[in-house]
Amino acid sequence: MRIIAGKYRRINLNTLDSLDTRPTKDMVKEALFSSLNDVEDKDFLDLFSGSGAIGIEAISRGAKRVVFNDLNREAVKIIKSNLNKIKEEDEVFNLSYEVCLNRLKDANFDIIFLDPPYKFADFDKIFDLINENNVLKKGGILVFEIKKDSVVKEKYNNLSLYKEKKYGISKLLYFREEND
Repeated sequence: MRIIAGKYRRINLNTLDSLDTRPTKDMVKEALFSSLNDVEDKDFLDLFSGSGAIGIEAISRGAKRVVFNDLNREAVKIIKSNLNKIKEEDEVFNLSYEVCLNRLKDANFDIIFLDPPYKFADFDKIFDLINENNVLKKGGILVFEIKKDSVVKEKYNNLSLYKEKKYGISKLLYFREEND
């Protein structure tokens, strides 16, 4: 796996050899960042980080602040080794998503990327925590990468689905406030 654009373009990243994590394919990563347009000077949360490839791609493309979180301790070691490879220091947490979102209360991220395990089904809960803790900035975008056949509502609290793209066995779902 490699960084595909920005100042760290073509640097290879370490990955986690585990059935619990699945790296986002380059095609999906490119589609994600193309649809986000510009992450430069944005605050970015990579909540289920795995190897950290998405957050590191955001750093490479000029994100102002990136916060990584993964429950798996080995994944956190990989994230830190990948950040060391590009000589960047960012916040890396080893927490459940619930504890992480509570800790990030009022963090106001411009972009939140969620790539939970495919068996994840707590959509109501995660949207509630993001809303209650004011983690997404007004006008921000939340993107879920989930299994293609996962059933997700089109509206959670003040966030509505505005775009859906399918790639192989996964899909990207884009949410933002209705009035944006």
